[in-house]
Amino acid sequence: MDIGTIVTLIIAGISAIATVVIAVFTYKTIQAYEKQVQIGQDQVRVSQEQQFNQFRPILQPVGSLEDIIEKSAGKPHIKWGYQNQVIDGLRNIGVGPAFNIYGILFGPPYITTPPKPPTERYVVWNYPALSPGEAGARITLEQSTNVSSETTIEGYPLYVPDDVDHIGIIARFTLTYHDVFNRKHASIYDYHSQSGWRIRGHFPNIDHDIYELDRQTPATQQAAQFWMLQGKRAQP
Repeated sequence: MDIGTIVTLIIAGISAIATVVIAVFTYKTIQAYEKQVQIGQDQVRVSQEQQFNQFRPILQPVGSLEDIIEKSAGKPHIKWGYQNQVIDGLRNIGVGPAFNIYGILFGPPYITTPPKPPTERYVVWNYPALSPGEAGARITLEQSTNVSSETTIEGYPLYVPDDVDHIGIIARFTLTYHDVFNRKHASIYDYHSQSGWRIRGHFPNIDHDIYELDRQTPATQQAAQFWMLQGKRAQP
């Protein structure tokens, strides 16, 4: 092997080693950059969350459900199916205003074998906006919406589960509302026949509010299409 060939092989070897070194360095540089980007994104998310929390509303029901509870049959239960039932209003105990307020009230399953999720409900539809600390007017309940009681928000069904953790609970009140950033929130309360309201949880940044859940149901979509066709027919 002549000198030229040896030099060529040495240069090729050095070039290959340099390529590997550069590749390793580049890979580590990219990893470090991606880590810095992730750290930056996490910091931005934390900063945004802190900003959101400075204006987060939290709603709670005021008073009780005594005006719509039937006790004459021995076991207390909600009087379902009545028009113009009135209950106490809502209060905003958070630090930001609440908008687009909707609520739905379901009871426990029907006493069947097996227990059947309830279909009777009362709803709070487009309750007036509440400023921080404000208590709203009393609520005249409606019976509209096609949302199923088996619908869940953050893993909680809209009706009262039939288990040992809900003994004595006669109603579940699920509230959804928006903050100033148009983020959607939920608050879920159970009503005990003896002790009144019990909080199940406050949940920020949920996927869908009650209004949207209703709009997604086939019955509501069919009704919307019907009225749209009626409106077109009425046009000259």
